[in-house]
Parts: sequence; structure tokens; C-alpha cells
Amino acid sequence: MCNLAATLAAYRGSGFVVAPAGFGKTYLIAEATALSDGRQLILTHTYAGVNALRRKLRILGVNEHQFHVDTIASWALRLCLSYKHTSGWAIERPANNDQWNALYAAVGDLLDHDFVRRIIQSSYVGLYVDEYQDCSVSQHAIVMKISRDLPCRVLGDPLQGIFDFGGQQSVDWARDVEGVFAQIGQLDVPHRWVQAGAGQLGEWLRNVRENLKNGTTIDLRRRLPQGVRYVAANAAPQDLQRTQGNTCRYFNCGPGQTVIAIHNGSQEFKAKCHRLSQNLSGRYSSIEEVEGRDMFAFFSRMNTAASNSRRLQEVIAFAGKCMTQVNASLPAGTCRGEAVAIRAATRSPKVARLANEYLDNPTSGRMAELLKAIKGLVQTNVTRADLLNRVLGVLEKHSMYPKLTFDEAAEKYQREFRFKGRLVGNLRQIGTTLLVKGLEYDHAIVLDATTLSRKELYVALTRGARTLTIISTNPVLNPAA
Repeated sequence: MCNLAATLAAYRGSGFVVAPAGFGKTYLIAEATALSDGRQLILTHTYAGVNALRRKLRILGVNEHQFHVDTIASWALRLCLSYKHTSGWAIERPANNDQWNALYAAVGDLLDHDFVRRIIQSSYVGLYVDEYQDCSVSQHAIVMKISRDLPCRVLGDPLQGIFDFGGQQSVDWARDVEGVFAQIGQLDVPHRWVQAGAGQLGEWLRNVRENLKNGTTIDLRRRLPQGVRYVAANAAPQDLQRTQGNTCRYFNCGPGQTVIAIHNGSQEFKAKCHRLSQNLSGRYSSIEEVEGRDMFAFFSRMNTAASNSRRLQEVIAFAGKCMTQVNASLPAGTCRGEAVAIRAATRSPKVARLANEYLDNPTSGRMAELLKAIKGLVQTNVTRADLLNRVLGVLEKHSMYPKLTFDEAAEKYQREFRFKGRLVGNLRQIGTTLLVKGLEYDHAIVLDATTLSRKELYVALTRGARTLTIISTNPVLNPAA
């Protein structure tokens, strides 16, 4: 890889590298940046990707003055907002695809201005774009404009292009990458699995990748390498859910090791992730979308609540979304948004007292204290730690800036969250292919392989560095494109 890193660092044209999952792409970008002269602009698509790149750059000891890492969306938004008069752009948080498309058109026009091109040239000496298969055509057009002024090196894997742009056309690898850029190289060592001592699994996944590229079936009845386990499941929904739950519940691994259980990326399966976490009593925490829709929806309801009683009901309902056994652990009056008399037989008297205090004076500090007390009950288990932590973060922000509305505090927190990343805490998590793409765990459990497309299946199979468990209702996988 060292030779390829040096080649990338010295490259002065526009080129691409094919980088299969787990073959060291993030390390390659970091190593090439370390070998580069001057500051590099490094763009990707998700904040998980941003954080992974930053971690790898820190590990290699790369000076922070040598790079700026961002998502394409945030970099484009920041550039337009920095030059509002020229760009004509004033929306701080684009809310839908039409607005994002309009933003990309605005930044494309902005990049045609000579003064902006001079700023780009004086700010950076080169461009890297990670996960290029996830670019929309509009984002690709932005990269092409930057490439007029900077050496441009893009890295990606056409077999991992799973993001649904919902109205935005994604790049065609053959047309937009191979047809435009020169190939600089291809990564060919499955470093993720070699480093984890699971070389057989890495080689098996290399062969699986070729099968998926060529449209060949994957027969799980054949001899599987060490580290790969096939769990046969009945297609009946209740039977399948039981198999999924038992596989996760009784999964054994070493102390401190991470486990990810993976569902299909559609909206239907996002809800299934939350339900499975509830059924497992919080043994696995469900990963939330970066956009924080449920967080914003909660604070929107709090802003419109007509009374303190209604506010308390919303807090208890939110706690029930994030934890098990909430209503069963609290006095019925508290759940109805009422003040209750604290007696010897009162359920969870500390929580009931805090709920009474919140009714008297519903501050964000008291709401946070109430949620933390519910979390601390012996009977409750957190199932959506990601969501709970975000709401607690907003409440802390609101306490620091009490003049803000809840919505404004949530917006402020969300902007910072995008850079800090998630604080989940649970070593065992459940997420969809869209939410775990680009992330690495010690062990991966594919919850229903037959529901996954060809690209989603490849993403799911490559998340675990040590072992892979595949639950499937069919032993022969023949995913659609």
C-alpha cells in the first residue's frame, strides 16, 4: 500500500482507485495525506466517514494543518453560506431533496467565479473524495469543477453504492468514473480481516465479491470458512423473528468486542431494528438516523404542548420509546401527566417526585433529570441510547442557552453532533445497511440475507472483522441487482 500511497500523494491529474470494503481505503487516504505537501481537502458523504478518516489521520500523526475533512454536503453548504450575496443561498438546513439539489446548483455556479477558484487554490493543494460510488450526479459535477484547479483523486467501490438519493440520480461508475478519470490503482489485500486474524474470512469475502459482481449465486450449504456461520430460518414472520432474537440474544464473543446486527435499509426495517432492540430488552442498542427526525419531532411536540400535564405525558411517552418497562415502572398518575402523592407503596418514588417537580416548573434541566432517573431504574433497559443521548444533549444545550426555543437548541446541537459523531455506548448494536455502511465491528449478524439487494448484501457481509453470522430463509443467495 505504501507505493500506492506515494503514487496518490504525487498524482497531479484526476484519477480513481477501486477500493473493496475492508481493504484499507481509509488508511490509504490518511497515508497519502501524510506524504503530501500542503493542505488536502478530503470529502466524503457521512459523518461516520468523516470521523473514521479523522481517527485514522490522528493514528498516523498527520498534522491537522495538512487536511480538512468534511462531507460534500456540509462543505458545499458552508461555502454557499460564506458568500451569500454571490451564491444567493441563505437556507442553513436544507430540508428536502429539492433544496439540496438547489444548493448543489448554487455551489456549482459559485465555483465558476474566479475569486472563489482563487480561494480554493490558495486553501488547498489537492482533493480526495472518499466513497465516490455514493456521489449524486450533482455532487459529481461539483467535484469536476474543483478538479479544474486541484489534483483530484477519488476512491470507491461500485459494489457499495447503496444510498438512496430519493430524487437525485447517483453516479454511474462506468460513465462518470471510469469514463472521466484515469485508474491509478486497486486495493487487493483484505486488511480488515488479516489484521483481525481472520484471513480465511477475508479470502471468502473476496470470492463472494466476485460472485456478486458476476451475478453468481452464493451457496451457504457449501463448506464455509472459519468465522462464517449460516443459521437457517423459517420464512414465517414469527419464526424468523424468533430466530433473529435468539441468535442475537445468545451470541457469545470476547469482552470489549463489538457486535452489529444488520437489517435491510428500507423504512420498514428501520422500525424492525427498534422493535428487535425492545424485544432484546436493551441488550442491543438501535442506531438512529443522522438526521435526527425522531429527536426533532419530540421537541416539536414539546413546543406545541398546551399544558405542563401534556408536556409530562410527552416526556414519559418519549422515555417509553427509548427504554423498556417505563409505564409499568411508574405510577399511573405520572403516566397520565398528573401530580401524585408519594406514599410508601408508590412505584419508583424518586421518579414520581421528579415528575411532580417537573409539573411545577418544566425546565429543560428538570426534564433531563427525570429522564436520567427513569434510565436508572432497575426495571428499565435502554434500547435507543443514540436517541436518548441526543435529546439529553439538546436539553444540556437548552440549559446553557435558555433564550433558545427547543427547536433552536436542537438545531444547534445537531450541527455540533454532525462533527462529534454518535455516543451510543453499547457494544452491541442494531442498524440498517445504510446506517452501518463504512463502519467496522468485531462481529456481524446479517438478520435476513434474502431481503438484501446485491449491493446491500455485500455491505452487510463485510462489517464484521472477526466473525460473520448469516440468517437466511434460503441457503442459496441470489440477490437482485
